[in-house]
Amino acid sequence: MAEIKTLPLKKLFRESFSHICANRRSAVLFSVAHIVLLAAGFELIDGWHDLVFLPWLVVYYLYWCFFFRFYFGKKPYLATKKLIGTVVPSVKILALSFFVLTALLLLPLLPVLFGADADWSVDYSGYLQKYMEDGRLVDGITLFVFLLVSPFIYFRPMMAWIGSLLGRSGAFKTAFARTKGNYWRMFFLLAVFELLFVGLSFLGGRLETGNWLPIVVGSPLMVYFNLLLAKIYDFFFLEID
Repeated sequence: MAEIKTLPLKKLFRESFSHICANRRSAVLFSVAHIVLLAAGFELIDGWHDLVFLPWLVVYYLYWCFFFRFYFGKKPYLATKKLIGTVVPSVKILALSFFVLTALLLLPLLPVLFGADADWSVDYSGYLQKYMEDGRLVDGITLFVFLLVSPFIYFRPMMAWIGSLLGRSGAFKTAFARTKGNYWRMFFLLAVFELLFVGLSFLGGRLETGNWLPIVVGSPLMVYFNLLLAKIYDFFFLEID
């Protein structure tokens, strides 16, 4: 049975920052490449509203495959066989995220469906419209609940995805077993970065810069976050051959 290990978040934050300082050139190149990709996907292509966004998603996916294999020194950095092995955990992560997000979006509507024409249902519909369409309260609650479940549907499954990319085990069971006992540390880490990105989007709206502030400032943060994920995989799975 695998030993239960506790994430040393402060140490991992320091090590990730030191790694970036020691490898400034690659960190800058990855950040610039990420800026270019996001600018192409959300400024030139207009995101989900354009069919060309689907090929862009493939390129974006390959970018992160390259990033993690580069960090772990696994050449060739885009090995075809290893990429095929990442399909199953990737689909599982997407399916889990879609299911949970859909459930969260539909949950506030259930009382309306069950209440039919009841007076309280009409009043509830009014409040629902007010807070869902005219305010951000429901969006904030949805984000918070999504963060609560994200260690199960994203963080720990990502360990399986990284493993599959490196030619190791891509089983969720293995990833969950080796990372157990770290729920709140995972939640804290995800919450910190989520708040940073939300803050950048909010500030970008205030400054009327559109997507450019989150894209330009958020890209180095995204590189740093994924470097942390790589360090965390190292921490839990380093001793595995």
